[in-house]
Order: sequence, then structure tokens, then C-alpha cells
Amino acid sequence: MDEKQKLEQLMERYHFRDFFSFDITPYASLAIFEPGKLILREGQRVTKLYYLVEGRAKLFTTLKNGRVNLFNFYEVPSFLGDMELIDPDSYTKGVRAHTRCYCIALDLTRCGERVLADPKFLRTICRYLGRKINGNSLNSTQNQGYPLKYRLASYILLTSLNGVYNEPHTETAEYLRVSYRHLLYVLAQFCRQGLIEHGPNGYLVRDPDGLRALEEEMRG
Repeated sequence: MDEKQKLEQLMERYHFRDFFSFDITPYASLAIFEPGKLILREGQRVTKLYYLVEGRAKLFTTLKNGRVNLFNFYEVPSFLGDMELIDPDSYTKGVRAHTRCYCIALDLTRCGERVLADPKFLRTICRYLGRKINGNSLNSTQNQGYPLKYRLASYILLTSLNGVYNEPHTETAEYLRVSYRHLLYVLAQFCRQGLIEHGPNGYLVRDPDGLRALEEEMRG
């Protein structure tokens, strides 16, 4: 399957054309990002609106001291660059592919004004932003209301690639709002319980079902 056929397949699967009151096809293309590649660069002027249809991406910002502050994960389907489209003067946060990502990309230099004047698209983006706010509120509640072992189990399942968890400890601690020492303590506890095993390239996930059981206790 070539890129044109793949784009058509994804637009049909996610009813992408239905977001607009005009034919968006001439402005759309397929963008593919390998793991670790930047989708949006911090501080850049956004010229494309992306719609994530396969894969997972990280939303982050880099602090003045060089530390990376991880805000959230984008999962399918998600708009990337939506806030920057609505408010061009806002500071662009970084978005990096965590897994291989397929995105439907819109060239805003050609259709940006038309998109922003389209009431059907604006209703779509308002609903999307509402769901995103509710999701962020739920994540915040879970971070405050559950012990670390449940949240870390969920995070390991979310971020593991090919059965290996290898996220930076400082980034994970910031995201889960815990101390570095507390994070290491619970990781060691998971190792003793046989849930994970420390290896040369990170932590091998030995008991995904055990991790899912902890995650499901938190999800209710």
C-alpha cells in the first residue's frame, strides 16, 4: 500500500472529512514519524495541524535548567497543534513520537484561514478540547488519589516498547508527581515481585497481567 492509499484508508477510518464543511482532501497529506522524532518543535510557528491516527506521542516542554517536563501522552485519535492553531501567539510545546506515528497533516499555509472560519470544524475542535480537559482532570485526580504502585503500573504499560520499559527516571518522577527516591523504591519493589526485571536496556516487563491488575484497581 502506497502513502496515498494509506492516507485514504485512514481518512475513511476516522471520518476525517466529516470534520469540515468543505472538501479538505486537497490540503491533506500523510506524515510518518519514527520513535523519538519531533512532530512539533518547542517555540516554533505551527504551519501544519496533525491528526494522530496511529501510534502514541509525548507532549513536553524543556525547562531552563535542561530538564524535560512531561505533560501528557497523545493517543489515537488526537489533534496535535490545535491550541497553536486557535491561538497563534501561544507558546508551542514540544511533541515527540513515542512509537511510530501516522498523522493526517493539514497544510495551514494553504487552508488555515478557511479552517478557522469553518463552523463545523470549530464545533469539532471544541468537543475535542472538552474531552481533553476532562481527561486531564481525571489524570490529575488519579495522580493525587492513588498510591504510586498503581499509577506506575499504568505508566509502565503505557510507555513500554516491545516489552521493555526504559523511560528516564527524572521525567517519570515529574510526570507522576513523586520524588526520585520514591520512584526507585517502587521500581525495586516491582522487581522483587517479579512484575519487571532490570536489564541492560531498561526494565523487562515480566508479568504484564500483574501490572494490568494494579492498573485496573485504579481504573475502578
